Amino acid sequence: MPTIELDFQDFITQLGCTKSIKELRDKIPMLGVDLESIDEEKIVVEVFPNRPDLLSVEGFTRALRGFMGLELGLKKYPVSESGVTLKVDGSVEKIRPYIAAAVIRNLSLDGKRLISLMNLQEKLHVTHGRHRKKVAIGVHDMRDVKGPFTYKAVEPDSIRFCALDMDKKLTLAQILKKHPKGRDYSWILSGLSRYPIIVDKNNNVLSFPPIINGELTRLRYSTNDVFIDVTGLDDSAVNQALNILVTSLADRGGKIESVKLIS
Repeated sequence: MPTIELDFQDFITQLGCTKSIKELRDKIPMLGVDLESIDEEKIVVEVFPNRPDLLSVEGFTRALRGFMGLELGLKKYPVSESGVTLKVDGSVEKIRPYIAAAVIRNLSLDGKRLISLMNLQEKLHVTHGRHRKKVAIGVHDMRDVKGPFTYKAVEPDSIRFCALDMDKKLTLAQILKKHPKGRDYSWILSGLSRYPIIVDKNNNVLSFPPIINGELTRLRYSTNDVFIDVTGLDDSAVNQALNILVTSLADRGGKIESVKLIS
């Protein structure tokens, strides 16, 4: 079972009320999780794989609020139209066929919120996403890219871009050999003659799923609007991951907007 660490003060803030460590020690295991430890610094729990919604402090406290009677009923999240479109090219059909996307606006990503988002993304990759093969997630700052976006498969040496944490442009084939994430996850693309990418209207690369995002769309503390892409081999798993992400960000004050897929 995956283990998650939750910042205690952030947990209390998201819970929306003050609870003693003793009360939380009694209540948390009743969610069907294994409470490893709890103190005034952090909470450490093991979560069953069938509850990926509990992998973030936002999802965990949402479930606990319901269990404790603090917020009853199914929580509703309003969704507006973004006006953003994503073209799904037929070239990905036999490569990595499924994708879902959303826009989240009006975010305020301070240190704890950004760390929480990154931790959720990684936990979903490892568990729900089967180490990115079944599902992979990209979260992008929108300030330097423009829709419409396109999801397509290209030849490994046909395009170059600056991958996250790099200072020079490489081809997709070079990224698989030279970037740490490329070396870690190149096995997912083994045997393929084309690789999936997501580009904007000006052919700027947002993402090389399931390997790495572009440096251009790196998240920063000043990020307000994000574009989220989730790609994978299972349509249901892809959409479930997107729902977990967008609701977690909405619980942080973000506004959910839909992205229209065009085939």
